[in-house]
Amino acid sequence: MNNSSFPYYLDPELLSETTTTKGVPTSLSLSPEQEMVRGIWMAWYECNVTVMSQPYPSDGGLYCNATFDGWDCWNYTSAGTRIYHDCPTFLRHKYGRPSGQAFKDCQEDGTWLTHPDTGRIWTNYTLCASNKETLQKVISVYYSGYSLSIILSVAALLIFSYFRQLHCSRVTLHKNLFVTYILSGAAWILMYALRANPAMVKENKPWCQALHVVTQYLTICNYFWMFCEGFYLHTLIVFAFTNDKRLLVICYVIGWVGPLIPTVVYASVRGSKPELRHGCWSRTTDENWILTGPVVVSLVVNFLFLLNILRILLSKLRAVNSNEAHQSRRAARATLILIPLLGLQYFVIPFQPDTPSPIYDIISAVLTSYQGVLVALFFCFFNGEVINVVRRKWKLMRERLGSVDLKRSNTFNVSLLETTYVPRNTSANGSFHRKADERAASVKV
Repeated sequence: MNNSSFPYYLDPELLSETTTTKGVPTSLSLSPEQEMVRGIWMAWYECNVTVMSQPYPSDGGLYCNATFDGWDCWNYTSAGTRIYHDCPTFLRHKYGRPSGQAFKDCQEDGTWLTHPDTGRIWTNYTLCASNKETLQKVISVYYSGYSLSIILSVAALLIFSYFRQLHCSRVTLHKNLFVTYILSGAAWILMYALRANPAMVKENKPWCQALHVVTQYLTICNYFWMFCEGFYLHTLIVFAFTNDKRLLVICYVIGWVGPLIPTVVYASVRGSKPELRHGCWSRTTDENWILTGPVVVSLVVNFLFLLNILRILLSKLRAVNSNEAHQSRRAARATLILIPLLGLQYFVIPFQPDTPSPIYDIISAVLTSYQGVLVALFFCFFNGEVINVVRRKWKLMRERLGSVDLKRSNTFNVSLLETTYVPRNTSANGSFHRKADERAASVKV
């Protein structure tokens, strides 16, 4: 290997300033990038002196040639074997202390293994670029978050569907959002389980490519239904007299049909490029912006919706002459509740850092996978209207079992039947009470 084959330019001053009186190399005020370039240069130089200068083994066996791959030096290796090296020390400033090793495969025909995407000779540095223990922790957070979100979302769906008093347009939006939490969470759990099986990823079956596309579609559906929540709430507040049914139809189109457009475009563009169809499409490519672009736009618009909703809320609080502390508490409570509903917690982690960060990865996993948990708690299990409806049902069941004295039971039953359980074909007075309860549920839930 001659000097022209070295892929990096090295400032000569880096070498002139890195020796001590004892001749031991050191570094004086080098940046991490300069330290990395210096380490690569020294590894290349040592490789030329100690390995590349050696002749091909003369024992009659078949070997892969000695080579420098741009980061590390690899000696002549017997055909059909895998050779391991410790991760280069100059990678530690970027990736920390990796727990694995780099390896290189010498094939049966005496040639180094090539990457399926690029067709170039390839060294596997995957375990050098990530900490295995941290990666397992992050995956565990995703598993636990998505699983708990699925469980609570299913429970919330059952509650909203069972109690007639909670049937309203607002709750219908919540139910669709919970469906997306269930479906997208299950899809991502399957995706992570698939990626944990390298052999299956390498086979690249059509069904695993389809799973990737379906997962992306369901994820976009989740974001678009968050947008529908913001769009619906903002429309009701700004335009008081709005047709609920028409709004629901618009939300159905946005939430379920809208994501089909970027998903189909993404699948078509990526499927048309053979170099991107490997590994069950698990590798992130530039084509992912086809998916993330609409998502980012929906989150930005939701943020604008939130600002306008808070502006209107504060103006109404001032109009009723409430004190400033009370106004602040009401606004803070509204913001806290609406942030997970509208997906605005993602603004905490807008951009992924250039260098891997365990803290960023864990925070991202928590905010992403546990969002369904927060929404289910705020808008179902901690919601006052839901709690009252469940409590009344529980009291009614207890009365029927004879757990309350007869007098209180009779009084409660009469009151409850007059306000919530009067059939549709009863008197006008009873119908009025039932509709009043439905309006209350629509406003409060």
